[in-house]
Amino acid sequence: MERLGTASSWEFAAFLKTPTGPLIEVRTLMRDDACDPSQDVHASAARGNPIVVHHNHLTQQSLSFPDWDGLCSIFSETFAHCADGTVYWGKVVSHADVLRVRAKAQNVELDATNALAKELGYQPDSAIVAEFFRKEVVNRAMLLCGFVEYEHAWGKGFALPYVRPGQTALGKPAGAFGSAIDHEIDLSAQAIAPCL
Repeated sequence: MERLGTASSWEFAAFLKTPTGPLIEVRTLMRDDACDPSQDVHASAARGNPIVVHHNHLTQQSLSFPDWDGLCSIFSETFAHCADGTVYWGKVVSHADVLRVRAKAQNVELDATNALAKELGYQPDSAIVAEFFRKEVVNRAMLLCGFVEYEHAWGKGFALPYVRPGQTALGKPAGAFGSAIDHEIDLSAQAIAPCL
């Protein structure tokens, strides 16, 4: 999926009934920011089948609120794979709490950005870095609160994140930057967790 995504600048997803299969479908909407499941996957979830999704994140950013929306309504687990080898994984523990945080997503992400910029010491690029890793801060804060199960593994590859028109480039792969500021991300998550 990562190679297909990098070559085409599209997100792809594979939907499975359990972590080990069987495969229901592989899909792309030919977009760089989404890959929603078909009605077949929705119907399978409605029948009570646990659905696990593996998809690529071209931007190399962490799980987004739309990813958590899918986990609150359709999926039991999600994995986001990035071209640099970074992988994010999530599962909802408390749907009500995740949806409550989702309702104030804009403010929560702004708080996460500000907390990380503060931890980074307001260096020249700290605003760009903090904006990029805001989702990671939010996800770790939701983990601290017990709302989700969440893990990440920083990649060691050299592929740069995909940059959408109008966005500022990070300049390094997410894994290289993330591993360098992992402690600051944790401190920022601790700072915003009580506000969730």
